[in-house]
Amino acid sequence: MTAYSVPERVAHVERDADGLPQVFLMRLPDGPPVALEGTAALIWTFAAEGEADVATAVAKAVGLPREEIADDVEAYLVHLVETGLLTCAD
Repeated sequence: MTAYSVPERVAHVERDADGLPQVFLMRLPDGPPVALEGTAALIWTFAAEGEADVATAVAKAVGLPREEIADDVEAYLVHLVETGLLTCAD
């Protein structure tokens, strides 16, 4: 399992709007703002909190089998790292 963390120069605000998780991110000092909602917000939040198995945590949160979402979660984590919104802590 890969460990993730929030890059030093990424500002973030997390909130729950009527049961819908939301995360607002911005690479400082002048990156464009990014808004994540729903499953995307869950993936970022679990990874940022250091969850050892993000796919399992997301599956549990949304009530789906891990096998159904694991590939998509892993692909999205790669995207978040590539865009500088997460970093691999390993």
